[in-house]
Amino acid sequence: MKNSIFVTGTNTDVGKTYIGIKLLKELNKKKDFLAFKPIETGCQVRNGLLIPKDSTKYYHALSKKIALDEINPYRFIEPVSPYLAIKNANRKIYIKDYVMKYKKIIQNRPCIIEGAGGAFSPLAIDGLNIDLMKKIKSFNILVVKDQLGCIGLAISTMLAFERLKSSLDLVILNTTKKNQMENFKEIRKYSKIPVVNYTSEKSIKKISKKIFELL
Repeated sequence: MKNSIFVTGTNTDVGKTYIGIKLLKELNKKKDFLAFKPIETGCQVRNGLLIPKDSTKYYHALSKKIALDEINPYRFIEPVSPYLAIKNANRKIYIKDYVMKYKKIIQNRPCIIEGAGGAFSPLAIDGLNIDLMKKIKSFNILVVKDQLGCIGLAISTMLAFERLKSSLDLVILNTTKKNQMENFKEIRKYSKIPVVNYTSEKSIKKISKKIFELL
């Protein structure tokens, strides 16, 4: 059974944090999950401290059970990709640094990890989100925003996982707004990977049940 659940997406702004928080709260009803977001950009300065918006949501969802610095060890002001933020700050942060922080904080406890950007977005000086997934051997969830063009994005991302011989365990179509498209039906038709649809608060119970079945 895999301890870590990695939430990634086809791109940025697809609802990774939104889905991740809901999953964290629901999964914690059965098992004690923590949260880890290795790097966050676009942070705000408050009282001389960098405050990460998304990681703070996980911090409150966990009722401040672990420190914000443990959930999110690396953060930057610039609202750019992690790679560019690291480069512009003249820092050297590698995939191995995230792995080290993750192992020290989590200590084999169940955890939801949220990447930055899409599955193939640069996450460190030397690698992408998918490289971190491989290193920690996580259960991988792909969040797809239900909108025009998402079928191609979903299928191409799934094929990329397959080509790189990295596991993709579940696809979540994030339907926060009802529409007349048939994206859910079409993505399922072209995928051997389980595909579920988030449409409301009730959906998360079914999704978490599916995750426990697959873990």
